[in-house]
Amino acid sequence: MQISDELAQLPAFAGLDSAARDALAETVTARTLACDEVLFAEGDPPGDLYVIRRGHVQLTRRFDGRGDVVVATLADGELLGWTGLLRRTRVAGARALEETTLWCFRASSLLEVCERDPRVGYRIMSLAFEEVADRLHATRLQLLDVYGSR
Repeated sequence: MQISDELAQLPAFAGLDSAARDALAETVTARTLACDEVLFAEGDPPGDLYVIRRGHVQLTRRFDGRGDVVVATLADGELLGWTGLLRRTRVAGARALEETTLWCFRASSLLEVCERDPRVGYRIMSLAFEEVADRLHATRLQLLDVYGSR
């Protein structure tokens, strides 16, 4: 199966036409992580954007006095590494919880595709925004859990 066809199977990219998926496919490589393999560390320079094909990835943040704290666990079809699109350092670390396969989108090439095709740019930025919104919601729930209704 071609990468473009596999992208069509992911809900994130299903709405794009074949030309747009072909353009995205040119920016993609596949990567497999072993269990406990670190994909990137908090504070690393910006890099690729990832979509989990199969497996689970844990995101952690380091806090003074608390060490590494799990902030999210991501699964099939979920996006991670979106800060690479903003050219910011990594705000969390990412580690595979089991053997995990990923699509790795080269950030610089992906941004070029987004600039050439506004439909792709809109879709990618929408995906990133959805991830940010989901993570913000999860953070609010964690804060409520920690601090309750004081």
